[in-house]
Amino acid sequence: MNRRLLIFALVLSLVWSATAWARTSDFIEVYTYDAGENDSKLTCRTVSLIEVKRLLLEKIGTYLETRTEVKNFEITSDDIVAITGGIVKTEILKEEWNGESYRLTARIEADPDDIAEKIGELRKTQGSVDTARRLAEVNAASLEQLREMQSEMMRLQSNLVKVNQDLSANQGLLNAWGLYEKGVNLRQTGQPREAVAVISQALADNPTPMGFFERGLAYMELKMLDEAIADFNAALAIEPDMRGALLRRGILLVKQGQKKAGVNDIKRAAELGNPQAKKWLKKNRYSF
Repeated sequence: MNRRLLIFALVLSLVWSATAWARTSDFIEVYTYDAGENDSKLTCRTVSLIEVKRLLLEKIGTYLETRTEVKNFEITSDDIVAITGGIVKTEILKEEWNGESYRLTARIEADPDDIAEKIGELRKTQGSVDTARRLAEVNAASLEQLREMQSEMMRLQSNLVKVNQDLSANQGLLNAWGLYEKGVNLRQTGQPREAVAVISQALADNPTPMGFFERGLAYMELKMLDEAIADFNAALAIEPDMRGALLRRGILLVKQGQKKAGVNDIKRAAELGNPQAKKWLKKNRYSF
């Protein structure tokens, strides 16, 4: 091999290596969660893990949306994020906890071409996109429920003190806790009508925002929208910044033609950090 041919081969090899290396991209995100009065290290870490992955997936989704092969799939950016979440793996680079805030740095190393190819393959599989959407919705709803329960913890602690001070006088409170859990289980297993009956009993003894919220969700599933709005109103009268109640009341108000009031509710939920509210505003082209 003469010298000129050797140099050409070496340059070609370097170009190929650089191209192969460039195909894989590092996406890095830092998320800090400020602990509330009722947060533990575990709840802070759980929220941080979910949120940092969500931010990473949105960053990757935004990048993928610009690629021609993904554009041709004619799927929404939310679908891209949902599907990508099932393809890539998140690596935790650093975790810091000082008792007041949890700081988490994470990375996803991804080959955009490979992801685009896998998204294309999954789209051809019956029901795979719908499954990804449902899993994303469950993830968001679970995180929202966790956050709502954090604000409810303070109320439960107060109730616990009352129970220990006078057990006989607070028997109704104990019964209400059991009924509430039973009602939530009924709703989550596809029995909203039975859930309404049981949660109503719980609310008679212990009118909590989570109780009204859960019954409101059951009413929504029964298409009893006026009753659902009334329950979300009751929840918000006790806990004005309850993001889940703001979001759902807002959506129902928009459906009933009260567009301004509904959008204001959803914007408020988004301002408080509800990811579903942010997605709704983005999808319907509203800013907040």
